[in-house]
Amino acid sequence: MTRLALSALLATLVLFGASPHAHAHTELVSSDPASGASLAQRPTLLTLTFTEPVPAESAEVTVLAADGSAWPTGQVTADGVKLTVPLLESSSPAGQHTVSWRVESLDGDFVDGTFAFTVTAPPAAQQPPAATTPAAPPAVTSAGEAPTTSSTAAATGSVATLTQSTTPAATSGPDDDGGGVPLWVWILIAAVLSVVGIVVGVALNRRAKGDDAGKPAE
Repeated sequence: MTRLALSALLATLVLFGASPHAHAHTELVSSDPASGASLAQRPTLLTLTFTEPVPAESAEVTVLAADGSAWPTGQVTADGVKLTVPLLESSSPAGQHTVSWRVESLDGDFVDGTFAFTVTAPPAAQQPPAATTPAAPPAVTSAGEAPTTSSTAAATGSVATLTQSTTPAATSGPDDDGGGVPLWVWILIAAVLSVVGIVVGVALNRRAKGDDAGKPAE
């Protein structure tokens, strides 16, 4: 009777001792980066290790910076008790980053938790785009001008500067009358005609006086 009572008590103790393990939920064992770690460089991968295998399909992992911005993450993958999360490029400031996780246990219940690590290095500065030099506008010449162009390279050799010089078209002189008779010829002809007219007039006048002198007086 005593042995039967002791056996029953021992079996009860074994059941009570095994019961917590049978109903225990999944727990986070370790992480990389570790909880409380201080990193000089930004990590590119986050690894979570649990007490039992967890499915990647139902796992949720987020990383928040100190300013509340979310760190972009890639697709979660599972390898037994480990979850791996790629950490993509982020412009979040340096400081404390908080990791929140939520996974499904083997019994179907969901468990979650948080931990934090610190990044001391700021995000890499982005180089500004290279400046481009606009092309010089084409020179404009007015009608009646013959443009002549000469190019001189700048001292740095990076930009060629174009200078424009204009030469006015030749203009006709005062003696050019569209290809006709020059003006001085007309002046000379007029002078000759004037002299001839004067000579003829004087000759006619003298002849008239001679005729008057030869007539008999009445």
